[in-house]
Amino acid sequence: SSQNLHSSKVNKTCSLTMALLVTNLAGAVMAELSPVPKSIQEARAEVERASGIPAALQKLVREGQVLTEDAELPEDGCEIICVKDETPMWTWNTENPEAKQIEVDGNVVRCPNLCNDFVNVLTREPIRSGIHYFEFVMHKIGDEQWCGVTMMPELAGRRYDGRSLKAWTYYCGRQSRHEGSITDGKGALHANGKAILEFEKACRPGNVINMLVDGDKRILAFALDGRLQGACQVPGAKPLYVLTHVDTPADHVELRKPMLEDAPQEVLASLTGALLDIEKGEKLHGYYGGFHFNFPDGIWEADKLED
Repeated sequence: SSQNLHSSKVNKTCSLTMALLVTNLAGAVMAELSPVPKSIQEARAEVERASGIPAALQKLVREGQVLTEDAELPEDGCEIICVKDETPMWTWNTENPEAKQIEVDGNVVRCPNLCNDFVNVLTREPIRSGIHYFEFVMHKIGDEQWCGVTMMPELAGRRYDGRSLKAWTYYCGRQSRHEGSITDGKGALHANGKAILEFEKACRPGNVINMLVDGDKRILAFALDGRLQGACQVPGAKPLYVLTHVDTPADHVELRKPMLEDAPQEVLASLTGALLDIEKGEKLHGYYGGFHFNFPDGIWEADKLED
């Protein structure tokens, strides 16, 4: 068959050149590596240089089997297939300084063991380029929560509270408060230390925060249950991690990454429309890097965070 003929040609080429031939699912050559890399890690790095696909998003497959990190590549060469797997971009990172306080199951985070006031949880891998659509399913919000993107992986844990986040987020508002302001109580766009504009509150169980991120143009758009709330520019050039901020043991958030065509059309259109001015807004007051307050038996207790 033509498939066997293609395979025999590839094997003949590999044996003659002693190269690792990397193709995509369609059979197009992505890289021809000679000499053969000494490890899977080295192969991933070479494929990233040749194709731009980050090593963390690569699945390397040989003869129908996904190659593990300790797999050995034959010195006389072979053919492997590289599949781009974006799962790490929408699953929560378990390597969190407060891992004992959260329960992560892939794209779902719960925190029944939360004993501090909050924990910031980030995805395993960031958005580096392209347009991506995410959904935060807010199964339960005990008090208030923030969902969005950040360039700082060090936000993970409890060093930065919600109002001190170096991030661009949908502030859900407070579940138990009917009034308040865009800094505390009402839903809002919170952008790098400022409350910019009122958004709909996102505190009902089952609310879905729709988020579109253009990693190339650095534009972020939010909607609630498909209703556009606003879009803004995200300054900087570093990759963007998806973030959620949980602050009660009842909190339960699911992150999904549907196909781009599943995004609400109004939200897609907002990427090329007028953007909110994030330089204007009300300054947020929070704390970070120094003290975290607990309330044992009604007494304020300052707990110095470790550097």
